[in-house]
Amino acid sequence: MKYIIVLLSLIPLAYMSLFFLYGTGIEWFDALVVWLEKLFSFHFPIVNSKLYYLSKISGLSALWLLIFAFWVQPLRTYIRFDLVEFKKLLGGFAIGYGVLHLVLFIAAHNYSLAHIGELFLNHLFLAVGFGALVVLIITPNVKAWNKIIYIGVVLVIIHLLLGYRTLEMNHIIAISLLSLGLALRLIKR
Repeated sequence: MKYIIVLLSLIPLAYMSLFFLYGTGIEWFDALVVWLEKLFSFHFPIVNSKLYYLSKISGLSALWLLIFAFWVQPLRTYIRFDLVEFKKLLGGFAIGYGVLHLVLFIAAHNYSLAHIGELFLNHLFLAVGFGALVVLIITPNVKAWNKIIYIGVVLVIIHLLLGYRTLEMNHIIAISLLSLGLALRLIKR
């Protein structure tokens, strides 16, 4: 099961790598991607900024892996489906994709610290997202702070709510799953 989780967790990274390298002038690679597009009937989207798009993909990957990691305990408690031994693995991948989300966002803005600082001051969701990432990174490493993870999850929800002008169905589902998972973890059986 561990290898299946690792393999499934690396699929977004493989997709992001293919997307990043496609169109860079490597002819054999571009031909391979065109062949894969025909074989699997998919097409890469046309975007203005590859790095910003990859930042969004890594953020969504971090979000869904966080949801899976956060739901391990309620699944064990309420339906006796035990994946507790994989909770840290899923959480580690979620944090890794979260860090990648931040790095790609900074790269999309040309590593301009002045510009990024201005963005953080003008857009609250960026500061909230950074706070969520810091909490989620620190909390598993300090045993006495294990309940602070709930604050990190609430910050992730706020980051999502403030970050999009119109929420799409996948955002609403993600927020609902995080909220329900939070409620089920806080209810003592």
